[in-house]
Amino acid sequence: MAKAPTVTPRVSAPAPPSIARQPAKTFTVAPWIGSNEGEKIIVYAPSGMGKTTLAAMAPDPVFIGIDDGGRKIVNPKTVQPVLHVPGVETFGDVRAVLQSNVFDNHASAVIDTITMLQHWALPFMFATIPHEKGTRVTSIEGYGYGKGYRHLFDMMHMVLADCDRLVRMGKNVILICQEAATAETNTAGENYLKSGPNLHHSDKASVRKDYIEWADHVFRIGWENAAVSDRKITPVSGRCINVKPDATFEAKSRGTTFADVPVVAFERPDDDSLWQFLFGGK
Repeated sequence: MAKAPTVTPRVSAPAPPSIARQPAKTFTVAPWIGSNEGEKIIVYAPSGMGKTTLAAMAPDPVFIGIDDGGRKIVNPKTVQPVLHVPGVETFGDVRAVLQSNVFDNHASAVIDTITMLQHWALPFMFATIPHEKGTRVTSIEGYGYGKGYRHLFDMMHMVLADCDRLVRMGKNVILICQEAATAETNTAGENYLKSGPNLHHSDKASVRKDYIEWADHVFRIGWENAAVSDRKITPVSGRCINVKPDATFEAKSRGTTFADVPVVAFERPDDDSLWQFLFGGK
């Protein structure tokens, strides 16, 4: 009698989690106004233009001071030192603070500066992300052509996810940046330089564009010959805050707060017109 063939039992792989097994959500329709959320703000300018001083007058701010210049700054309205989180020394520390409850009793979180945080991201990246062949990398070019900048983009994007958690909790997030000019691609003619936050920018991985797209408001402190105070345009010869862009610099503001306002006055160190516009004196 012929021997029966051996049958190898099938072993099924564990089924992936099913969407149906997740707790059911109830969805509704509501006005999309973000009334309980904070504002996402970038302030950028060259050194010495008053970025930290301006942020010090925002609603109840607490600083993550990566650039230590803030230790020399006081709130011009109260003449009190700014509050900060001591002991922040690494990129990992910054993310840990953003994920903590430090800001629970305060209205605004300020990172001063995001430009410096990008520098801090590099050693953290080298320590945590090996080359695709498993070797340790010691420079951004060590990952291979363009790959290191993509890793940097991913690292910096994770910071925005941390910031979004605070925004959903109703906290304002203010990111201070240095200013830099980069080449802007012009499909209708020659490329040109455009000022914006000093963050990495390339066609394949632009931290700069990622942050600008994230922000509700991008404010540039510069020198202007006109300003808006009490919603009236008046000539000035000092500093102003650009709230709308032109071909030479980045700026923006979502919503209608600055609908008819091209620039906001910032002539004096204690001029908090920007925050009065945005927060209505809160």
